[in-house]
Amino acid sequence: MIAGAILACAGAMLLVRIGWGGPRGVAAAGWGLALVALGVLGALAGAWGIAAGCVAGMAAALGIVLQAGWTAPARSRRVAREPASVTLPHGSTELAQRFAVFVLVVPVAFVAAQWCAFGMQAFARQAGGGEADATVLALFAQPVLWTAMMTWQMTRRGPTAMVMPPAIAAAAGTILWGVS
Repeated sequence: MIAGAILACAGAMLLVRIGWGGPRGVAAAGWGLALVALGVLGALAGAWGIAAGCVAGMAAALGIVLQAGWTAPARSRRVAREPASVTLPHGSTELAQRFAVFVLVVPVAFVAAQWCAFGMQAFARQAGGGEADATVLALFAQPVLWTAMMTWQMTRRGPTAMVMPPAIAAAAGTILWGVS
């Protein structure tokens, strides 16, 4: 019974592959068969049975993918018609703009995140949090805030739009510090 359920897990992946390129109902039947077979394996052999069924299914899926890759015709490579998305700066204006972006994203955002983390730490102390809890909060909050700010900044169009995240973080830190 266990061997049949393990083979059913492997066969289920074959049904999924057939349904992928053809009727969707066959793929759904394959997933259904896999779930039933894993349920049977779990009931008969516990975690070992589920693991054996998953390995059999993964091995079958890997074999199907390898076979598809082996038999697929090679694609011809096209020459890139677009220039690279990252280009070197041309002229002092572009260089200055990139330097401004770097300054805003790295040191300015770092200092703003640090300021906000210090404000959070002071507020946590004032609110009755322990010294250790407030320190851990600051140590945890600073890199998280810095990462969030850098992510936000790098989605903005230019340096002027990148000023807002550190300004908000610094203002929040000042307000938290002032309240405490």
